[in-house]
Amino acid sequence: MKTLFHHPLLIYCIAGFASLCIMIIVDYILGAEAEHLNAWVIVNKLLGMHTGIGESLAFQHLGLVGATLLMLLSNAIFGFILIQLIKIFIRIIHS
Repeated sequence: MKTLFHHPLLIYCIAGFASLCIMIIVDYILGAEAEHLNAWVIVNKLLGMHTGIGESLAFQHLGLVGATLLMLLSNAIFGFILIQLIKIFIRIIHS
């Protein structure tokens, strides 16, 4: 486990990917209710598939590329916050 912490960039990428997966699942469950940034619709449009769900606000204002970058950036931030919370939790336990 300690060798994993020697590669913080890898940890942040994994946390960002986990956050993205959670966001896609939640947006799939919400369906059309996820109207600001719907990751499910964005991923389907990137894969060339059509969903019955309308376009999100981010997609309407930024287009596919902009909405994709916004989705990736927001999940990278959430992944960073998740790792920081885990580090704080580990420090509390070991002190």
